[in-house]
Amino acid sequence: MLLSKKTGRSLASLMLLSAVPIYASNTPNSGWTDKHVVPSLQSIPGGQLTGEPVAARPLRPKTKYNPSVLAYHRDTGNTRSDDYLGPLGHNVTTSSSTNIKPAPLFWDGEGRLTAGAICNDTTTCIVALDPTSFDTLATWTGPTEQGSSPFFPFFTYSTMYQGRYITPALGPKVLEIERSDTANGTTLNFVKELNLSALVGEENQIINAAYDEEGRFWFTTGGFRGAGVGSTNTSAVIGYIEPSGTMRHLVLPDTNVENGIAMSGSIVYVNTGPAGANDRPNAIGHLYALAPSVDGIRVLYNETYDAGSGIKPGGISRGSGSSPSLLGTDYVAITDNADMQIRLNIFKQARNDASTDYESVSNKNSNLVCNVPIFRPNASATENTLITHFDGKIYSAVITASFNAPPVINFFNSSTTLNSSDHRVTTAAPGLVRVDFDPRNNSCRVRWEVDLPGTGIGTLSTASGLLYQYHQDVELAKEGEYVWYLSAIDYESGEIVWSVKTGTGPLLNNNYQSPTLGPDGAVYTWVQGGIVKVFDQVEEIVPGYGSAE
Repeated sequence: MLLSKKTGRSLASLMLLSAVPIYASNTPNSGWTDKHVVPSLQSIPGGQLTGEPVAARPLRPKTKYNPSVLAYHRDTGNTRSDDYLGPLGHNVTTSSSTNIKPAPLFWDGEGRLTAGAICNDTTTCIVALDPTSFDTLATWTGPTEQGSSPFFPFFTYSTMYQGRYITPALGPKVLEIERSDTANGTTLNFVKELNLSALVGEENQIINAAYDEEGRFWFTTGGFRGAGVGSTNTSAVIGYIEPSGTMRHLVLPDTNVENGIAMSGSIVYVNTGPAGANDRPNAIGHLYALAPSVDGIRVLYNETYDAGSGIKPGGISRGSGSSPSLLGTDYVAITDNADMQIRLNIFKQARNDASTDYESVSNKNSNLVCNVPIFRPNASATENTLITHFDGKIYSAVITASFNAPPVINFFNSSTTLNSSDHRVTTAAPGLVRVDFDPRNNSCRVRWEVDLPGTGIGTLSTASGLLYQYHQDVELAKEGEYVWYLSAIDYESGEIVWSVKTGTGPLLNNNYQSPTLGPDGAVYTWVQGGIVKVFDQVEEIVPGYGSAE
């Protein structure tokens, strides 16, 4: 067995160890005190920190999009960025807790923290958390009167809108759970369940569910054939519901929605892949820009991309693996699924011209402004949303590799998967590529590559100028030794400025969950055994900086 080979323990003793409370050292400003720490189940020598602390090099603040919705990829533009100051490496410290396994983490404007989570390592739940201690203030698990409950894998598509946690449930259903904080305490209350089976059929899965700036509720069916999750129907349904209750929709035959949507105002961007009769070698995928109209859904444009000939090794999407990501207010980017080497494709964002209709856009020139091949030929794929930024002149996108990535491990009952060989990250290098787009001459170029293969998507702090990525030491992993790090990358140069070890063994595996910046200056990452926090311990210099103590 992989673990017993390295640690001299049997699987039974390892499972016992994982159940024994292990407490953090109760030192000042240690992050979380008196918490059950996620145990490192492998004893592997090596330093805790490499690199040096750096000064903040602030970037231009991120573009803000309407509606002001909290989402897994941080906003409706899917930018994976925040204006919070992240750790700079000053006495950088790690803490962890097995009390809860929360993702995504949504801090609202009032400082409240609400999250999707796995409770007790067995149950999907929605939780209100104390933003300092991460103690659970309220929990909602369902089921509803119709028998619906939240499902952790679909929290990737969840949003926080006007105090309500909105998430797809299994099947053609959407749940809305409202958070209430009063003098009597915090509660999570069921608001409504939207059952769309009469429109889309019982065999379809709702994956996207979000409100636009006018309060219209948009939804799409979809799923991942490569993972056996989602719709079995080969037609995609996209629609919205007016605040009045009027429903509009369109059906796209032989099409599948395999990613999240992007939204700016009332314009929605949907990336689709081939299905049914369209699923053939050298297939075509589509990027739609959609808007509401009095007659239904208006197609502002329908762009095409190379969907290749099949699902790539380590992949789950038949077409593009990236959700549309907005670049400022002028451009939108996706990756394609070209057979030999995928490309980053950048298009103009749509303009909501009331005279636009499907017939007229079909004859217009393409809105594609540039594309560029990324990663290595015959080892090129991504299944991740982009990280995007606009510095006032140059638009940039960071793409995360996924070619030959390992399968997703069961998120629940982590003690049962301790010896799985899938804890080894096998993703082809390089792990990250930054592409710059210059609108002055419509040129794209690869700016830097960083060899940090991981399964989650990094997060960008515009206040520190650092991109944070959670990853594994891939060389040690070849020997069955799993060492996990959070690394800080200078966004301008691509230099890894410091890396801190978060722990060893399978319980520190982030398993396709992505790091998140918090308003307290910390980076949080869901792991198989709980949650990890990385922060600068510098309270004596700047009170309150980088710690929730």
